[in-house]
Amino acid sequence: MFLSADNEGTGGGQATDHSGVRAADLDDALKLLAEADALRVEAAALIGPLADSGLAQFRGYVSIERLVAHRRGWRNTKARGFLRVARFVDQHPLTAAALRNGSLSWANAETLAHASADGRAAAFTESEVELLTAAEASPPETFDRLISAWRSRVDAEADAANAERVWRERSLTMQLAFDGSCHGRFRLDPIATEIVASALETPPDPAGVLTEPRTLAQRRADALVDLCLTTITSDSGDGRAVGMTRTSVDVVVDVETLADCRDPVVVSRLRRELARGGPISGPGLDRLLCDASFRALVTDGRHAVLAYNRATPDIPPALRRAVKLRDRGCTFTGCDCPAHWCDLHHIVPRNRGGPTTTENLTLLCRFHHTTVHEGGWQLTRAPDGRINVAMP
Repeated sequence: MFLSADNEGTGGGQATDHSGVRAADLDDALKLLAEADALRVEAAALIGPLADSGLAQFRGYVSIERLVAHRRGWRNTKARGFLRVARFVDQHPLTAAALRNGSLSWANAETLAHASADGRAAAFTESEVELLTAAEASPPETFDRLISAWRSRVDAEADAANAERVWRERSLTMQLAFDGSCHGRFRLDPIATEIVASALETPPDPAGVLTEPRTLAQRRADALVDLCLTTITSDSGDGRAVGMTRTSVDVVVDVETLADCRDPVVVSRLRRELARGGPISGPGLDRLLCDASFRALVTDGRHAVLAYNRATPDIPPALRRAVKLRDRGCTFTGCDCPAHWCDLHHIVPRNRGGPTTTENLTLLCRFHHTTVHEGGWQLTRAPDGRINVAMP
């Protein structure tokens, strides 16, 4: 669009473009926009001190942002942005003065409000004069890059202190419930979070194999227990780990429950509980004893120990290796869980006379091991050695 001087037809020599629109209209529009910016700054100065006063709730709104959005017909995001700047300039008088006198644009004020968030308020106060000087001489695009560099510098200093704090605060707590289950919480540093998240990552269960596939949270819980099972080691007495072993279980039995039981090893007939986990059901105990040695602690009341039996034999390491080499992973239909995350399952249960032999053993991941014992699924070995799975 080219401007030319028309001294004959305009009476006063007004500058016009080739479409006949006066250039003064553009100047008027820009002047109005400047006035609108000034009014917005003035509104921010008025509403900033009231933002967290509770006045919005008194008028029936959830927040001041919702009140402004509703009364002005704005989107929520626009109202939040306006209130963010209003709160910001209310807390920083130098920035408020720069915004009022026009040396700081509204766009750059929004950038500063964003940059000072997330724990950077103290760092911004120290750098406020420097940043305001840069904002005065920079258009928004250039100022965004300057602020990104400033944030990187500040965050690097904060990250070092924060990393040490997070490391000191690392924790894992477990709260036992009355039924022997537990819930808990943990806090990890970023590196540990990445390690744990990667270790617990599991694919969804194949469609059509189970009536109720596991949720992501359930798969992670199972993966955590599988990891723990594969890292339990026995100790030689001098601190050296001498090989992998499975769980060794202490079963606590009160003498009163033995009155009609001649063989205390037949734990399926007893009322029992685990030393650390509390009461355990029959199917749960059957599953646990599939691939664990156990000892029976016989008590008279809560404090008197009458007998503490020697542990029952664990599955021999050579037999365990043979089954793992044969099955290579979980043998439940559709499961691809690797062997090192699997239990050895007695097809005919141990406490019902099932032998500990290659023919009576098969690999099941913890989830499918639980499904078989507590869900009523039946496993049988076909003549060709394959495992058949039948629904309850």
